[in-house]
Amino acid sequence: MQHVRYDDWTDLIDRVIARFSASPRPRIYEIGGGTGVLASYLLRKGYRYIGSDLSYEMCRVAGEKGMPFIAADARHLPVKARFDLAVFLYDGINYLWELSEYERVFDEVSRTLMPGGLFLFDITTTANSLTNFRDYLDCEDYGDYYYVRHSFFDTSVQAQYNDFTIFRKIDSRECLFERTEEHHAQRIFPVTAIVKRVPHEFEVLGIWDGFSFRKYSRNSERVHFLLRKRKRHT
Repeated sequence: MQHVRYDDWTDLIDRVIARFSASPRPRIYEIGGGTGVLASYLLRKGYRYIGSDLSYEMCRVAGEKGMPFIAADARHLPVKARFDLAVFLYDGINYLWELSEYERVFDEVSRTLMPGGLFLFDITTTANSLTNFRDYLDCEDYGDYYYVRHSFFDTSVQAQYNDFTIFRKIDSRECLFERTEEHHAQRIFPVTAIVKRVPHEFEVLGIWDGFSFRKYSRNSERVHFLLRKRKRHT
């Protein structure tokens, strides 16, 4: 995960808050927060923050770092508090396999937001898969562990797969390694299909290319959405 641009996401959150948030120091809820890396950036900036992840092990690591984390499924958020900003970043939402699951997440996020609250999330795109991960093989060696990754894109179902084989050294004297495997599957939906599933209680403030505030295009490899919960239903 060393390549992940956490500084860019932190900067984007800062700019979103400055331009669109009613609160200069909003209370932030993060979905899919992993091991709490982005959390550490946001907490250092003085934001009020709670994070979550579907993986209990991820949450355990985040908790060991002192991050305020809970284990939670984005489709069933077990929170009663109300937030000014919810974020679901690094194309975590692409792990949802059906558009009906997007609707469920939108409903859950709406329930956790204050009126006027914001929801920032991003998707990876078909352009990204075709350009960078259509059939991609790489590996990294860190001494005590290394991994091999095979990424491939199935155009028939618009699915991006990332298969990891991870070797972790368990006995340096005997040069013994433990092998584990991870299989990641993400579904890529068109922007227009996602927008159609946004419920009426949200208004769409922006659909942007990458980390900019420029409108997305067919060549965008990452697209950010910003929704705002309406203060009053009309």
